[in-house]
Amino acid sequence: MKRMIVMAVSILLALTLAMPVAFGKAGQSEKASGSPVELAAAWWQWALSKPVEDFPLFGGDPTYTEEQCNGEPVTDTKTETWFLGGSVSGDPVVRTCSVPAGSQLFLPVVNTVWVFTDPETDTDKQARKEVQGFMTALLSDPEFSMVVTVDGEEVHRIVRGKSHFFEVQLPEDNVFGEPAGTYRALADGFWVTLPPLSEGEHTIHIEMSSTNFSQDITYRLTVV
Repeated sequence: MKRMIVMAVSILLALTLAMPVAFGKAGQSEKASGSPVELAAAWWQWALSKPVEDFPLFGGDPTYTEEQCNGEPVTDTKTETWFLGGSVSGDPVVRTCSVPAGSQLFLPVVNTVWVFTDPETDTDKQARKEVQGFMTALLSDPEFSMVVTVDGEEVHRIVRGKSHFFEVQLPEDNVFGEPAGTYRALADGFWVTLPPLSEGEHTIHIEMSSTNFSQDITYRLTVV
């Protein structure tokens, strides 16, 4: 039964599917628009709305497409928010993307989502148990660490964002292999919200490791 996407490396299309993501800017500030709770739900709505060929957690240069490096306006925020996907592989990944000037950035450093794909058996209690269990195991792992840098400067503020239940729209040919339609979901994870980067070239790097998986993702961004 395919219902949960958990950040990890390649547990895909099973009960869990791993999705860490990278990006950030040193000097994250309180000026960022939108709470992690709101943005976490919006990020998953964006990611899960893509078919397999454009799914933001697959691929790397030269196969990564502009569809996988896309921005989304978020309701009730003052600044357009730009999302970037991560990788389901533990191998080093390098991606090249263009970002419009004036867009704040939002990314999960490590995250998980539960999607209700079986309304007859899925329950709110079960979703909370699975998501919380994943986060508890991660936080209790003595090998767990995460570092995000922008242009060589470390991002020091990484916050946890636990969403409320929300709806996602799965397209045809979605990563779960389920019929297209509207599904309920619940997400948790660690996130970074960053004010807009200056115009020009920027390098964003994330390293994350634990006992069972690791990530090494580099974004080469051009802000225009």
